[in-house]
Amino acid sequence: MGLAKYQDEKKQDSIQRVQWAIQTLRDLEGSHTKMKAEKLAEMTGLSRTALYKPHLRNLWDTKWIEIQREKTDYKEKSIYNKQIEELQQTICQLKNDLLSQEVKINKVKKQLDNEKMRSKVFKIEYEEQKKENEKLLYKYLVLLRGLHSRGIEITDFEEENIGAN
Repeated sequence: MGLAKYQDEKKQDSIQRVQWAIQTLRDLEGSHTKMKAEKLAEMTGLSRTALYKPHLRNLWDTKWIEIQREKTDYKEKSIYNKQIEELQQTICQLKNDLLSQEVKINKVKKQLDNEKMRSKVFKIEYEEQKKENEKLLYKYLVLLRGLHSRGIEITDFEEENIGAN
Protein backbone atom coordinates (compact mmCIF):
# COMPACT_ATOMS: atom_id res chain seq x y z
CA MET A 1 0.00 0.00 0.00
CA GLY A 2 2.94 2.34 0.51
CA LEU A 3 3.81 2.43 -3.20
CA ALA A 4 0.23 3.12 -4.27
CA LYS A 5 -0.02 5.96 -1.74
CA TYR A 6 3.27 7.44 -2.94
CA GLN A 7 2.15 7.24 -6.59
CA ASP A 8 -1.16 8.91 -5.72
CA GLU A 9 0.65 11.73 -3.90
CA LYS A 10 2.93 12.30 -6.91
CA LYS A 11 -0.08 12.25 -9.24
CA GLN A 12 -1.89 14.87 -7.15
CA ASP A 13 1.28 16.97 -6.99
CA SER A 14 1.69 16.91 -10.78
CA ILE A 15 -2.00 17.83 -11.24
CA GLN A 16 -1.57 20.82 -8.92
CA ARG A 17 1.57 21.93 -10.76
CA VAL A 18 -0.12 21.73 -14.16
CA GLN A 19 -3.19 23.60 -12.88
CA TRP A 20 -0.94 26.30 -11.43
CA ALA A 21 1.02 26.57 -14.71
CA ILE A 22 -2.19 26.82 -16.77
CA GLN A 23 -3.56 29.55 -14.50
CA THR A 24 -0.26 31.43 -14.63
CA LEU A 25 -0.13 31.24 -18.44
CA ARG A 26 -3.72 32.48 -18.68
CA ASP A 27 -2.94 35.35 -16.33
CA LEU A 28 0.19 36.33 -18.27
CA GLU A 29 -0.89 35.68 -21.87
CA GLY A 30 -4.71 35.90 -21.66
CA SER A 31 -7.53 33.42 -21.31
CA HIS A 32 -7.36 32.27 -24.96
CA THR A 33 -3.69 31.40 -24.98
CA LYS A 34 -2.68 28.09 -26.52
CA MET A 35 -1.38 25.60 -24.03
CA LYS A 36 1.67 23.78 -25.26
CA ALA A 37 3.51 20.93 -23.63
CA GLU A 38 6.85 22.73 -23.96
CA LYS A 39 5.67 25.78 -22.00
CA LEU A 40 4.05 23.64 -19.33
CA ALA A 41 7.17 21.44 -19.06
CA GLU A 42 9.33 24.53 -18.46
CA MET A 43 6.97 25.94 -15.84
CA THR A 44 6.21 22.71 -13.96
CA GLY A 45 9.49 20.87 -14.22
CA LEU A 46 7.61 17.80 -15.47
CA SER A 47 8.72 15.93 -18.56
CA ARG A 48 6.68 16.17 -21.75
CA THR A 49 6.01 12.46 -21.47
CA ALA A 50 4.42 13.01 -18.07
CA LEU A 51 2.30 15.87 -19.44
CA TYR A 52 0.86 13.55 -22.11
CA LYS A 53 -0.51 11.10 -19.53
CA PRO A 54 -4.34 11.14 -19.53
CA HIS A 55 -4.79 12.54 -16.02
CA LEU A 56 -2.70 15.61 -16.95
CA ARG A 57 -3.44 15.93 -20.64
CA ASN A 58 -7.14 16.46 -20.09
CA LEU A 59 -6.25 19.57 -18.06
CA TRP A 60 -4.48 21.44 -20.86
CA ASP A 61 -5.08 19.85 -24.30
CA THR A 62 -8.58 20.84 -25.49
CA LYS A 63 -8.18 19.11 -28.86
CA TRP A 64 -7.30 15.86 -27.13
CA ILE A 65 -10.37 16.22 -24.89
CA GLU A 66 -12.55 16.67 -28.00
CA ILE A 67 -10.95 13.64 -29.67
CA GLN A 68 -11.55 11.53 -26.55
CA ARG A 69 -15.16 12.73 -26.41
CA GLU A 70 -15.60 11.88 -30.11
CA LYS A 71 -14.09 8.43 -29.53
CA THR A 72 -16.45 7.86 -26.63
CA ASP A 73 -19.40 9.13 -28.70
CA TYR A 74 -18.35 6.89 -31.59
CA LYS A 75 -18.11 3.86 -29.30
CA GLU A 76 -21.51 4.64 -27.80
CA LYS A 77 -23.01 5.12 -31.27
CA SER A 78 -21.43 1.87 -32.44
CA ILE A 79 -22.87 0.02 -29.46
CA TYR A 80 -26.24 1.72 -30.01
CA ASN A 81 -26.22 0.86 -33.73
CA LYS A 82 -25.25 -2.73 -32.95
CA GLN A 83 -28.13 -2.98 -30.48
CA ILE A 84 -30.50 -1.52 -33.08
CA GLU A 85 -29.29 -4.04 -35.65
CA GLU A 86 -29.73 -6.91 -33.19
CA LEU A 87 -33.22 -5.67 -32.33
CA GLN A 88 -34.10 -5.40 -36.02
CA GLN A 89 -32.90 -8.97 -36.55
CA THR A 90 -34.98 -10.07 -33.58
CA ILE A 91 -38.00 -8.23 -35.01
CA CYS A 92 -37.49 -9.91 -38.39
CA GLN A 93 -37.20 -13.31 -36.71
CA LEU A 94 -40.33 -12.67 -34.66
CA LYS A 95 -42.21 -11.53 -37.77
CA ASN A 96 -41.16 -14.72 -39.56
CA ASP A 97 -42.24 -16.79 -36.56
CA LEU A 98 -45.55 -14.93 -36.45
CA LEU A 99 -46.11 -15.49 -40.15
CA SER A 100 -45.29 -19.18 -39.74
CA GLN A 101 -47.73 -19.47 -36.84
CA GLU A 102 -50.42 -17.63 -38.82
CA VAL A 103 -49.93 -20.10 -41.68
CA LYS A 104 -50.28 -22.99 -39.22
CA ILE A 105 -53.40 -21.40 -37.72
CA ASN A 106 -54.93 -20.95 -41.17
CA LYS A 107 -54.13 -24.57 -42.02
CA VAL A 108 -55.75 -25.78 -38.81
CA LYS A 109 -58.78 -23.54 -39.48
CA LYS A 110 -59.12 -25.07 -42.94
CA GLN A 111 -58.88 -28.55 -41.44
CA LEU A 112 -61.51 -27.58 -38.88
CA ASP A 113 -63.80 -26.23 -41.62
CA ASN A 114 -63.29 -29.44 -43.62
CA GLU A 115 -64.10 -31.54 -40.56
CA LYS A 116 -67.22 -29.45 -39.93
CA MET A 117 -68.31 -29.98 -43.53
CA ARG A 118 -67.62 -33.71 -43.28
CA SER A 119 -69.57 -33.79 -40.04
CA LYS A 120 -72.51 -32.01 -41.68
CA VAL A 121 -72.39 -34.39 -44.65
CA PHE A 122 -72.17 -37.37 -42.28
CA LYS A 123 -75.12 -36.03 -40.27
CA ILE A 124 -77.17 -35.55 -43.46
CA GLU A 125 -76.25 -39.07 -44.64
CA TYR A 126 -77.04 -40.42 -41.20
CA GLU A 127 -80.48 -38.76 -41.22
CA GLU A 128 -81.15 -40.06 -44.75
CA GLN A 129 -80.07 -43.57 -43.72
CA LYS A 130 -82.24 -43.33 -40.62
CA LYS A 131 -85.28 -42.40 -42.76
CA GLU A 132 -84.49 -45.22 -45.19
CA ASN A 133 -84.16 -47.68 -42.30
CA GLU A 134 -87.47 -46.50 -40.87
CA LYS A 135 -89.14 -47.05 -44.27
CA LEU A 136 -87.61 -50.52 -44.53
CA LEU A 137 -88.62 -51.32 -40.98
CA TYR A 138 -92.17 -50.21 -41.78
CA LYS A 139 -92.24 -52.39 -44.91
CA TYR A 140 -90.81 -55.30 -42.88
CA LEU A 141 -93.45 -54.92 -40.22
CA VAL A 142 -96.22 -54.72 -42.87
CA LEU A 143 -94.88 -57.89 -44.50
CA LEU A 144 -94.48 -59.59 -41.15
CA ARG A 145 -98.07 -58.73 -40.20
CA GLY A 146 -99.27 -60.00 -43.59
CA LEU A 147 -97.39 -63.27 -43.12
CA HIS A 148 -98.60 -63.61 -39.57
CA SER A 149 -102.21 -63.02 -40.63
CA ARG A 150 -101.81 -65.94 -43.10
CA GLY A 151 -100.40 -68.13 -40.37
CA ILE A 152 -96.78 -68.17 -41.60
CA GLU A 153 -94.12 -67.69 -38.92
CA ILE A 154 -90.88 -65.89 -39.75
CA THR A 155 -88.90 -68.34 -37.63
CA ASP A 156 -89.54 -71.00 -40.25
CA PHE A 157 -87.59 -68.90 -42.78
CA GLU A 158 -84.79 -68.16 -40.37
CA GLU A 159 -84.18 -71.88 -39.68
CA GLU A 160 -84.07 -72.65 -43.39
CA ASN A 161 -81.60 -69.80 -44.02
CA ILE A 162 -79.36 -70.93 -41.20
CA GLY A 163 -79.35 -74.50 -42.48
CA ALA A 164 -78.57 -73.36 -46.02
CA ASN A 165 -75.50 -71.41 -45.01
